[in-house]
Amino acid sequence: MIAETGYRLSMSSVVNVARLWLLVSLAIARRIFKRLLLGPTLPLWTWRTDIAVAVARTAIGFAATVPDDPIINQFGLRIKARVPVDLKRSVRVSTTSLGGLEADRYIRLGATKDAAIILYFHGGGYVFGNPGTHRQHVARLVHATGTTAIAPRYRLAPKHKYPAALDDAANAYRALIASGISPSEIVVSGDSAGGGLALAMLLRLRDAGEDMPSGAILFSPYADLEHTAYTIEANANTDYLPASELSVPNTTYANPSQLRDPYVSPVYASLTGLPPMLIFAGGAEMILDDSVRLKANAERDGVDMTLSIEPEMMHVWQALVPWEPAAARSLETATEWISDHA
Repeated sequence: MIAETGYRLSMSSVVNVARLWLLVSLAIARRIFKRLLLGPTLPLWTWRTDIAVAVARTAIGFAATVPDDPIINQFGLRIKARVPVDLKRSVRVSTTSLGGLEADRYIRLGATKDAAIILYFHGGGYVFGNPGTHRQHVARLVHATGTTAIAPRYRLAPKHKYPAALDDAANAYRALIASGISPSEIVVSGDSAGGGLALAMLLRLRDAGEDMPSGAILFSPYADLEHTAYTIEANANTDYLPASELSVPNTTYANPSQLRDPYVSPVYASLTGLPPMLIFAGGAEMILDDSVRLKANAERDGVDMTLSIEPEMMHVWQALVPWEPAAARSLETATEWISDHA
C-alpha cells in the first residue's frame, strides 16, 4: 500500500498514527479537565490557546520519539498549508525557484508598491518542516507589513548536517541580489531554527564582506544549540517544545565540537557590523533566554536590536495561536519597524 506521501505505509506507521491520535485526544481531555478544575494555564490564555498548546506539545513530543517513521516525520517535509481564508483575496502563494532551491513566493494582490521583500526561513529545529508548513504565518506577515516574501526550502538534518542549511540560506540571499533586488530592499526573517539560521547567515555575509540586507525580523530565534538556557526548565510547563529534546545538546544538526561555533549557535557570536534587528520572544517560552542573550550581546557590540517580549506567550505564538491579541500586536510592531528601517 502506498500512502499519499509516496512512502510505503508499514504496520508500525499505522500503529504510530493511531498512538498519536490517542495521545492527542487524551491531551485535549486532560487539558479541558484541568482548566475546568484549576483555570487556564496562564491568566490570559483562552480555551482555544490552552488546547492548541496541549495538542502541539503532545504531537511534537511524540514525533521526536519516532524520528524514522516514514509517515509522521515525512509529513512535515511535504505538507503545504493553505493561505488563511480571510487572506485568499489579498495574498497569493506560488512555487518558484531561488538559488537552485524550491521556494514559496508571496505576492499581495492589487498592491502597487511593496514596503520590502522578506526572505523567510521556516522553523522546525533544523530537522522538520518546509516552506509550506508556515504559509499561514508568512501570509499574515506579508499582509500586515505590506511586503512580498520568498521562503526557500533549505536542506535539513540529519541527512544534511551543518553547514548545509547555512549554505542554502546564503545562496538564496545571493540569488535575490543577482536577480536585481537591492540589499536595502530585503528584510531577512525566520522563526525558531529559521530565526537562528537567518542570524547565522548575516554573520557569514558580514565575515565575507558582502552587502547586508536592511535588517532582520526574528521570531523566537533558536540561537543556542547547546541548550544552556535556564528558561528551558523554568518555562517547560507553559510551552510546547519537547523537553526531552532540549534537555541535551542538539547534535543532530551539528557535531558536538561545533555547537559553540557562532554560525551554529549565534549567542556566541560578536554581532558587530550587523544590520538593525527586531526580535519577538514569548515570556513563557522555553528558549526565551536565547533572545535575551542576543539582546545583551547586541548592546555590548553596538548593534541596533529591539527585543519585544510578550509575557504570557509561548514559542512562535504568532504561528501557533494567531487569534491571540499578542499575535496582532507583534504584526503591528513589525509593520512599524519595517517602515522605519526598510
